[in-house]
Amino acid sequence: MHLPVRTRVYALRLIIGLVPVVALAAVGARDGAPVLPTVPAPVPRPFLAKGQMPLPAPAPVPNGTANGETGGPELTLGECIGVALERQPALKAVQQSAAAIEAGERALRKFGTVSTLFSPDLEVRKQQAKRGLMATSAEYQKLHNEVVQDVTRLFYTAVYAKQQQQLAENVVVQLEFLIDVADALLKSKTDVKDLEGFNTLKLRMMQNGLLEAKKLQAAALVGEKKALAGLREVMGVDERTFPFRVKDAALPVMKQNVPLAKERVVELALERRPELVLAAAGVDAFRLEVYAQGRVPFKRVVPTLASGADIHAKEIPAPSRGTEYRPGAIIPEMPTQLVGSKYDRVCRAMAFAQRAEAVYEKARNLVVAEAEGTFYDFDLAAKKLALAKQQFDLSKDIQELARAAQATTKQKDQLLQAEVIAAKAQSDYLTAVHEYLLALAALERVTAGGIRPEFPGR
Repeated sequence: MHLPVRTRVYALRLIIGLVPVVALAAVGARDGAPVLPTVPAPVPRPFLAKGQMPLPAPAPVPNGTANGETGGPELTLGECIGVALERQPALKAVQQSAAAIEAGERALRKFGTVSTLFSPDLEVRKQQAKRGLMATSAEYQKLHNEVVQDVTRLFYTAVYAKQQQQLAENVVVQLEFLIDVADALLKSKTDVKDLEGFNTLKLRMMQNGLLEAKKLQAAALVGEKKALAGLREVMGVDERTFPFRVKDAALPVMKQNVPLAKERVVELALERRPELVLAAAGVDAFRLEVYAQGRVPFKRVVPTLASGADIHAKEIPAPSRGTEYRPGAIIPEMPTQLVGSKYDRVCRAMAFAQRAEAVYEKARNLVVAEAEGTFYDFDLAAKKLALAKQQFDLSKDIQELARAAQATTKQKDQLLQAEVIAAKAQSDYLTAVHEYLLALAALERVTAGGIRPEFPGR
């Protein structure tokens, strides 16, 4: 099996730090998700193939320390990412592993020609050490990409929960007002005919709807706290020693500047994903083990590359065949030493090297599958966002018509129903914007930065 040339080229760029960003797929409007009843001017969405629909530039929700929010400075998304890349313990651990591997590689380079008389496989071990440096660089880049996505996801989830909480508070205030008016109307009328069908049953149903709104309000508050707790963990900070607040008051609405196709997403993933560099370095190292075993003719027990590192320590995604199918990766195998004659040891090393090639092939297939699945998720999120915008506009008309008849109608439950419909439409719109942002963040990780959304504040 021949490894792609572009994978080796990317590996070299990764080590010397010259990997460029090759695509800018999205830019962000500086506004947030809309608040009823005002809808500002729309923003075009040219990436939809047909049925193009506008997106509103929403009004912001005030930021502050209410509802249990901690104090401290307000941080943008870019600042949160910067703190996470500096303080995340997992990144520090990979850096220390890289330092240890680099020290080992330097130690091997100090051995001269005379040392090969005692260790005929020394030159091969030096080459394997270089592959180890390549693999560690790829592992660091992989974790770097994951941290960026995690911060983006949790940052916008906190903003989303905060907006949902504000929406729920507005709905609760409006429903309480309508219930008070309906209760007063019910108590002031002695003749049932004057109520035009409004009765105690409908009032109780209105009160039940109010309790549902308060439950959503409580859930949004807890959701914001959980998102901030997760964000602090990814950033490697503590609430007591490093208090902060997210600066964004509303979710940004992103518009597409460069058309995206599934084939382009897959191409970027295959060119840039560090997982493929990691697997390619493993294939080279395992192939070199065959030569290393062939260099030692008379020993019956010869250490392998696994004697200096735990090749099973890497995180391998497990398969899932439950509600959502997810294929799993293959783990490489290599004992710490090979036993037998040179011929037997070489044969065993060749078998393990061929398994490493299968590991690379599986990793490539997984990258392609993830890239395709992520693109489809993004495409679905974009279409749901357009439909949610239509529903939002429709609910705004329903709300305005209901409020216009508020002074004359006796059917206060219909007014409440209109408010609930409008609030649900706005909530669904916020959810659609949130899902779209998360899909963009996933595209950035899947393409290893080949697609880099211009999120505000980054």
